[in-house]
Amino acid sequence: MAKGCDVKQERISFGGYGAEPGKFQGNFGVAVSADSEIFVTDQFNKRVQVFNMKGTFLRLFPTVVPGERKTMRPCSVSIDVGPGYLWVLGRYKEAHVVKYSKNGQPIKKFDFINKSVYPVIAMDVRNSKVIVGDGQRIVMFDPNGSRLWSSEVRLGYGIGGITSDKEGNVMLTDRRKTIQKYIPSGVKIFEFGTSGKGKGQLNSPRGICLDTSGHIIVASYLKDRVDMFTSQGEFVRTIADIKFPEAVAMGPCGELVVTSPYTNTVSIFPRHMVLP
Repeated sequence: MAKGCDVKQERISFGGYGAEPGKFQGNFGVAVSADSEIFVTDQFNKRVQVFNMKGTFLRLFPTVVPGERKTMRPCSVSIDVGPGYLWVLGRYKEAHVVKYSKNGQPIKKFDFINKSVYPVIAMDVRNSKVIVGDGQRIVMFDPNGSRLWSSEVRLGYGIGGITSDKEGNVMLTDRRKTIQKYIPSGVKIFEFGTSGKGKGQLNSPRGICLDTSGHIIVASYLKDRVDMFTSQGEFVRTIADIKFPEAVAMGPCGELVVTSPYTNTVSIFPRHMVLP
């Protein structure tokens, strides 16, 4: 366990609807840095807000598009490979991917023509690449914005969440019932999931992340819960019951952070509530 990790903490929830600091209007994306700062996209307030692992508001910054006199509506966020930076995917007519410092200084950006209302972003940490899930396609960019490859995934409802494992494989949810895994070249190699009300079944899966042991953690939006699976897709247990969970992220001490745009709240589940 990392130094300073507190296993005795109970669940914490914070936020609520509003425009003042600490409140949200569309908190669809979340990421946690190595130093335990929580970054939450606040879409309709056009900003990213930052909190600590106790849910205390630290700071915020507007999602300015560098080189342009406009502020985008952020949809999704991911921590960069280099410490002190993050990537935010947002829209202002077209879609922008912007790199910021942790204090909100815009560094650089690249654009792409988006096909969905809520595209999502993740980092391929192993290869230092930017992954975008947009509708029914995965797009891989290098950090300068050059498109490396694009793969159509043929999903009925589009990509709900996306992440990458230690080998550089891409994992996504299909907004219906399945979790899918693709090798770095974009070829699907694995899929699991069924729709239903039983244990381990999914209904509109959205956010997805991995813990340090490789467990797959999925927010099942219409099931009001967050479930854990093994890397082979076997159901382990339900971690959290939460109304309409959207995005999920793991903290460095094994905490789970979950957003719910329906209630405009963020919940932190400590390590002892997350471990199988």
